[in-house]
Amino acid sequence: MSANAYRMHAAHAQAEINVTPLIDVLLALVVILMIAAPLTMKKLALPLQGQSTAVGEPRIARLAILATGELFLDGSAVNRVELAAILERWADAAEPPVLAIHADRDTRYDQVAATLDIARHSGLAGIRVEGLGR
Repeated sequence: MSANAYRMHAAHAQAEINVTPLIDVLLALVVILMIAAPLTMKKLALPLQGQSTAVGEPRIARLAILATGELFLDGSAVNRVELAAILERWADAAEPPVLAIHADRDTRYDQVAATLDIARHSGLAGIRVEGLGR
């Protein structure tokens, strides 16, 4: 082969990447994912047609805190000791209600915080604070 022909052949030669190890790694990852995916899936029980589920909305108990510090649970006036006893009794019930706390706009923060503390210590799972009123 002449020097001229050797140079032309070298100019047309291209380097090629060996993709075999890359394919091996990708196939190994696919196998790992195929094995691991069913282990991480959580099963969700869905009701079938014809099955009835009696899941209703939880009862909502409304607690109003007035600017004067008075508490009204579902329209009835209660003091803080009575409120704590009622909420603890509700927390132990089979289907406890959700406590919706509503404070007047002029209610002091410490009164709202003390009431929230009573609700939190009662053991009720569902407590929500609604917007300021009036």
